[in-house]
Amino acid sequence: MALDPTEPVNMTPINYENWGKLIKTWATGNDYVGNGHEYPVPETLDEVKRQLAAANTGLTLPARIQKLQVVVGRSDTLLLRLPPPDLVEASEKRLAKKDYALPGFYNDHFGCVAPALPDKDARMKFHAQRIGDYSIANCQ
Repeated sequence: MALDPTEPVNMTPINYENWGKLIKTWATGNDYVGNGHEYPVPETLDEVKRQLAAANTGLTLPARIQKLQVVVGRSDTLLLRLPPPDLVEASEKRLAKKDYALPGFYNDHFGCVAPALPDKDARMKFHAQRIGDYSIANCQ
């Protein structure tokens, strides 16, 4: 399925805290959500959708998502996570014309609105930095 480069390619939870708690629950097996539901690591997209709703994440999966792949990292192994090429290219096309949008929780924690990136070069630099962080970040 081809992506429209003008449309956002990121899935955005409405409740990032609950989304993070759900991820922590899947990773550890401990119930971080704490609302009476069970959250085993999902094996199907339907399970993911049910759990996203039960955990009140506000996250919905776009129609382009047709498969599920769960990767469990190990602390003694470099998990090099590469983003899909079509998503990188679509976001580059969008960033050539539009500012880089960060999730609102950054503003909540730093007490200000994230500054606008002044031009395409600044947006592309920030984009490369975020992708680099995404590729090796291990819940730090």
